[in-house]
Amino acid sequence: MISAYVSSAAFGIFYYQADIPRIYVPTFGALGLFILYGILSFFSVSLVLLFRLSIITALAAFFNQIFYTGGILSSGIAEFVIPPLLAFFYRPIYDRYIFMVLSSISLVVMFFLTTLGYTQNLLPDTLAVVHGFACMIFVFAIVSIYTFLFRNALVVKNIKLGDSMRQLQETTHKLVQSEKMASLGMLSAGVAHEINNPLNFIKGGVEILEDGLKEEKELKFEAAPSLHVIKEGLKRATVIVNSLNHFSRNSESMNEQCDINQILNNSLVMLQPKLKYKGVVVKELAAEELIVTGNEGKLHQAFLNIISNAEQAINRDGTITVKSQRRKGRIEVEISDDGVGISKENLKKISDPFFTTKPVGKGTGLGLSITYGIIEQHSGNIEVTSKVGKGTKFLITFNTP
Repeated sequence: MISAYVSSAAFGIFYYQADIPRIYVPTFGALGLFILYGILSFFSVSLVLLFRLSIITALAAFFNQIFYTGGILSSGIAEFVIPPLLAFFYRPIYDRYIFMVLSSISLVVMFFLTTLGYTQNLLPDTLAVVHGFACMIFVFAIVSIYTFLFRNALVVKNIKLGDSMRQLQETTHKLVQSEKMASLGMLSAGVAHEINNPLNFIKGGVEILEDGLKEEKELKFEAAPSLHVIKEGLKRATVIVNSLNHFSRNSESMNEQCDINQILNNSLVMLQPKLKYKGVVVKELAAEELIVTGNEGKLHQAFLNIISNAEQAINRDGTITVKSQRRKGRIEVEISDDGVGISKENLKKISDPFFTTKPVGKGTGLGLSITYGIIEQHSGNIEVTSKVGKGTKFLITFNTP
């Protein structure tokens, strides 16, 4: 619209000074229509309709201008390329073909009108050269401006397309990860159920043995250590099964009462097979219940990711410390390790999707990204501090009502 305002005003003034009313009256009329279209664009009038009307108006103004400045020999004849050019840069693809046909028809009609002697050249000879330069500059400016805009539009479109592709890739990987976690949850639930049945048989058998040995004091004394070992094994197996059941809960509800200490204990139980070979786990959990409203299964996933990262970061004889407390009205969970640590450059990227320092095939880079998302869903915050060779500390805080 701005180019239409400037060009119609400039040519209108040029023809007015040359005292050619047959050209400047329609040119100023076109300017008035362009201004009207601009005003209507602020209301609920279709922008596509206004765009088409403005192109038709410009084409009519060009036809009148060329008709009275020499017809097919006019220095403004190249202006017929402008309507399809403008349409080319606009969204409706069929517009470019419509205005290309209209411009071609105008050119053919102008050729016949010129051949038949209907066209006129009302320009004084003294202004012919100036008019030629003005038309040339106008066409060159329009072509340059819209080529520049087209190139920038392509750059912006490519950037947006790249962002969309990255978002699609991130969403796809997260969906795959989510499906894996859901499948793992179902598997865990099935395994927990299948293990729970024989555990109940063993528990019942131990109780029967204990009842049968009540009268056999000597035999009971000899069997006591074995029964103690069996009962201790049952106790540990029951804890593992309970942890599996908590982890496998498949619910989208965000209104569950989640006991943070229990979730941390369950996560440590789940990772115990790895942790027992990697050093010492120090637990300093609050004596009181720390309840967060949210989704228990997702919080299990978040803390499992963080503790798992700590386990992978430490060497043998390393230490992982898990603390929880209520402080200043907030629940704080601190998970720290004395492992390899994270460099300053990588520390800024750990929440980015697909960022990982692990070798190819060893990690997707989604674990901490998903963890950050889960904590944010629970109105929480994660702060990470780390030093290479000294270890890493995750401080997770939850706001409580």
